[in-house]
Amino acid sequence: MTSFYSKVISNQPTLGETLVQRRTELGLSLEEIATASNISIRYLQALESGNYRQIPGEVYTRSFLKTYAKLLGLNFQDLIAVYETEKKIYAKTKTDIKDFRKPVIRVSQLHLVVTPKIVRGVIVGILALACLVYLGLKINRIMTPPQLIIESPQDNLITKQSFVAVKGKVEKESTLEINGQKVLADSNGNFYETIDLQPGVNTIEIMAEKRHGQKTKIFKQVVVENNNTNN
Repeated sequence: MTSFYSKVISNQPTLGETLVQRRTELGLSLEEIATASNISIRYLQALESGNYRQIPGEVYTRSFLKTYAKLLGLNFQDLIAVYETEKKIYAKTKTDIKDFRKPVIRVSQLHLVVTPKIVRGVIVGILALACLVYLGLKINRIMTPPQLIIESPQDNLITKQSFVAVKGKVEKESTLEINGQKVLADSNGNFYETIDLQPGVNTIEIMAEKRHGQKTKIFKQVVVENNNTNN
């Protein structure tokens, strides 16, 4: 038993529409066709509506269609060709011909955008982007040398003092060393340390180091003048 609805994909009339149009032109009713053809009205209606699965089988469909075409004065081979086309389309789409002939419903842009699948995709995308930004910032912070600012002494300072104050600010969570000796900074990163000097040129090395090994070094030179005087 053949069970399908036919469907068209062009502007040409369907098989059922062709039958109805011709019957109407001839001024014949289904009852008159049923009497003349000895075909049940139910099967004639199935032919005209494209609901071929209401007909017992393929052989009956072709037989009824041949008889109906003859009564209407239509070319049977042309109708069979349309029937075969509609049957193939139905086999692929499983869509009733009357549903296929309905006008296409326009879908608003809002409906196209706001769907659960797209919303989930947007949320996942935002979370992924946030993770990438976070990781990027973390990596950049790890790979960037620590910030180190020296407020004093000034470059190439010349003094007669035997000591000098080293003052500045270092990035938080960094270790600080002055001439190889660890120096503690306060909670804001500020530090102050007094360094003994020798006569002549003194080089002061201030180094800040992150936990991951990134370092920042600043060198300051301080010249101590000889205080000895000749009489």
